[in-house]
Amino acid sequence: MTATGTASAQQVTVEAVKGGLRRALEKDEHRVSRGRPASVARAIALKAAPVWSGPEQIAVEHRGKEVRARVAVAPTVLAVLTELSRPLTEADYLVLLTPCREDTDLGPSLLGRLLGHEVFTVNSWELLADELGIRMLDPRLHSRKWAWLARGLREVGVGSEWHKRTSVLKLEDALRRLAAIRFGREAGDRLDAAALLDWTRKPELVTRFGELDEDERHGLRAELEHGIGPVAQVVFQMLDKQQVYDALPAGLVFRELLDPDNAGIPGVRDARVRAEERFVGTPAPKTEALSRFADSSEAALLRMMDGHEHDAAVHASDRAEEILTALGADGVAATSRVLSTGLQARLAALGAEISTAIQPQMPAPEARDTVQAEEALTRLWEHRRFDSDSREGADAIAAVRLVRWLASGPPTPRTAAEGVADHMAGTAWVDRAASRLWASHTEITALHDAYQDLYARVRDRRAEIDKAFAERVAAWTEVSSHTDELLLAENLLQRVARPLSAERAPLIVLLDGMSAEIAVQIGAEIAGGGRFKEIARTEQGREGALATFPSITGCSRASLFSGRLTTGGQSQERAGFTALWKQPSWGPRDSTLLYEADLQTGAGDRLPESVQKAVDDTGRVVAAVINTVDDALADGREADDVSWRVDQLGKLGPLLDAAARAGRPVVLTSDHGHVWDRRENRKTEKGESARYRTGEPGERELLVTGDRVLAGGGEIVVPWDERIRYTARQEGYHGGISTAEMVIPVLVFVPDTALVPAGWAALRPADHEPSWWARPLTVEPGTAAAPEPAKPARKPKKSRPAQDTVLFKDDSLGTLVTDTEIFELSRSQISRAPDASKVAAVIDTLAGAGGATPRLPVAHVARAAGESTTSHRAVRFLKMVKKVLNIEGFPVLDLPEGERAVELNVELLRRQFLSGNE
Repeated sequence: MTATGTASAQQVTVEAVKGGLRRALEKDEHRVSRGRPASVARAIALKAAPVWSGPEQIAVEHRGKEVRARVAVAPTVLAVLTELSRPLTEADYLVLLTPCREDTDLGPSLLGRLLGHEVFTVNSWELLADELGIRMLDPRLHSRKWAWLARGLREVGVGSEWHKRTSVLKLEDALRRLAAIRFGREAGDRLDAAALLDWTRKPELVTRFGELDEDERHGLRAELEHGIGPVAQVVFQMLDKQQVYDALPAGLVFRELLDPDNAGIPGVRDARVRAEERFVGTPAPKTEALSRFADSSEAALLRMMDGHEHDAAVHASDRAEEILTALGADGVAATSRVLSTGLQARLAALGAEISTAIQPQMPAPEARDTVQAEEALTRLWEHRRFDSDSREGADAIAAVRLVRWLASGPPTPRTAAEGVADHMAGTAWVDRAASRLWASHTEITALHDAYQDLYARVRDRRAEIDKAFAERVAAWTEVSSHTDELLLAENLLQRVARPLSAERAPLIVLLDGMSAEIAVQIGAEIAGGGRFKEIARTEQGREGALATFPSITGCSRASLFSGRLTTGGQSQERAGFTALWKQPSWGPRDSTLLYEADLQTGAGDRLPESVQKAVDDTGRVVAAVINTVDDALADGREADDVSWRVDQLGKLGPLLDAAARAGRPVVLTSDHGHVWDRRENRKTEKGESARYRTGEPGERELLVTGDRVLAGGGEIVVPWDERIRYTARQEGYHGGISTAEMVIPVLVFVPDTALVPAGWAALRPADHEPSWWARPLTVEPGTAAAPEPAKPARKPKKSRPAQDTVLFKDDSLGTLVTDTEIFELSRSQISRAPDASKVAAVIDTLAGAGGATPRLPVAHVARAAGESTTSHRAVRFLKMVKKVLNIEGFPVLDLPEGERAVELNVELLRRQFLSGNE
């Protein structure tokens, strides 16, 4: 005879049995107080699993007396009868632990022998408190309303660490822990809209939730709808409609259907009605609730895109577009700020505007011709899926920059010195952007065609500049190569490295074949790392030096290391370098010249021990040659990538680390540049090398003579056009007279400003970028429908004493936000959060730039907030501001462009913090 309730009965603890005994005695006493006769029964039945590991007898205090009870298990009705027939002996009561039900298993005669004529239920909260070692329960938990909560917590077993944290079990903690576990989070996590949307994407968790007891399901739902708000209400309505697995795509659909800008598109209103019927039923949530749900869905999609769930995000986006098509509203996808179709449409529009600006039959574009392309780029920036650091994003930005350059009327150099300076300050950046276009891949026809036409236009203009540069340099080389202050390969160490050695000897790193195009990328990375400050001989900025003729390693590198015009290989370079630094007039120093073989290490080593010791000896001049770039000219690069980073350049990173630890200045330079083979180079003649020959000059070539010509008996023919070669095809070449080959970049860094030589200048990263690289061209009023100029950033107001707050109320957007309770709550939950005044300054500075999503450089915003403008410190500060403002993961503040810029979503900021308060 087996009880039917055995499977659902709970195993009880000693404290739970004692509690049950007390409640039974109190209930019987209460019955007597109401005029009923006292019960003569001495047996108490507790609904429990028939398992007992406690003592045979227990004792409790009741009305100042000790009451003893024998505890027995009774899995069946027969066992109940057997235990009731046994004498109590020394006990006052018998406590039966039985799963038997009073309504189906125990008849009236058996119930009549039990105290109260009933089977008492064990208090789940007492069981839980006993298991957790918690001494006190929140009084609210004793309500029958929360019985499901106790059962749920015992089932999931989340209490192992509670007793270490608190002696009181509070209702809010209990709810948060059970909800977190039921919805797939860690026990201590607080569920928010983002977590709930994440739950909808996990079928196993949704199924498990549907299998919970009805009381627990309804209870958790009510608490989440109250705590999270509209997003939870919509999600659970979708659960009721069995559409919850499409929650994220549906949120993206509602984002488009609720957008006021889409109201005029045919079919949108009817599509919204159909979407509400399909996903949330009737009555549909209010528009505000659907809008919050849509915002959360958009934020979730962007987080997935930025994180490790890119494929899942693409699937959700594609699914949203399928739903829009099914609803008859596929036209809104093209205007979307989130969906892929919207991004593709904006990219196509950018391509069309670029093509218009650079029409082949028209002369060079002017500033007014760039306006529409700039506006197209702005619309592209506004798309939430546009990533400026992605290949697609970087290509688009590079294209607009090149349009600006063409429209800026790039000057033709009038002297050799001017040509070198112009290349370092401008055309090297042009080459950098043009390389991106050459390597771009897009399936958007309008954009592909625009990139091809723009690249060709830029190449033609670059060739004109190269021709003028070559003519000036050839003329200067013939008659004036030693009569001015132009920096040359043979005087580079004397004029740059020697002054740096006054305090500590420099580390000279020569990247063989590095062009200025590569140098501007590497220089930005080194300066942005925070360990080095870039400096130069004058405030005019970075310098370039002229390579020898021909611009090849055997001539230019030997001359650079020897400090005089010469040719030779490594042995001549070592001897020349040693002799150069031993000159009495230089203040003789020991020196070491290292090559690739000297830098090779074993497994786990960054630098050989001998190299590390040489760098640590700051009285010794150390130079190192790295051949990565030069090797790429012959063999190519493994990746189809036109960008360059420190970690791609052999031992450059470890050498910089060693120099920083030793406190050495660093000179980063090369012996010559190079030109790439873009599948447009062609062999015109047979030559001694890829880019020089002897004989008579032909079309796009020059004859160069003079004592700086170290081959061909002092007379060689060199091409100024990058598309000419004289040997078999390779990935790239050098030896000619184009700016990319002839200009040697010279970058100087110091780990401590105390090492800056007298008269030299410290440089800022913004000093290097050409104006057309960083911002749109200025358009004369009346010449075009130019965008409204950005307003100047508002300076943050100084904080005042607390007593002055009311008198001096600042109604700026930043202050309005930081005065809200929502802001204070968010800030209080972030360890080491920035001061409210600094957050307000960040908001006001960005908002002052104008636009829906204003964007400014990191250093600019950090400076306005009174923070360090050093790259890593500024980024660290702004990441803390981001944590405070991005409540529930909404992208109010972002750090795009590889954390070089700060972007504020003003509309979302107002919605998050000021909704209903403005």
